[in-house]
Amino acid sequence: MTNSGMFEDAEKIEYLENQNKLLKDKLKKAVSKIKRIEGLEKHHAKNNGDLRLHIKEQDKKINTLKKDIEIIREGNEHLGIYRQN
Repeated sequence: MTNSGMFEDAEKIEYLENQNKLLKDKLKKAVSKIKRIEGLEKHHAKNNGDLRLHIKEQDKKINTLKKDIEIIREGNEHLGIYRQN
């Protein structure tokens, strides 16, 4: 191996080591972003579950109120009470 070949190999090694460092840094950043996104997904899933429960409760209340309105209408008809527009 000539002297110039030794320097070229050293330059290649240094270049590859720098590339390796850059790739490791990019990997750390990517893993960090993935963990943050997974945390957000868990948080959103919990919120969605809570909202679904709340929506079901509100639907039950709406159905109960609709039934109550129908009962009141029937009672008003029997009493001869009609709504004036």
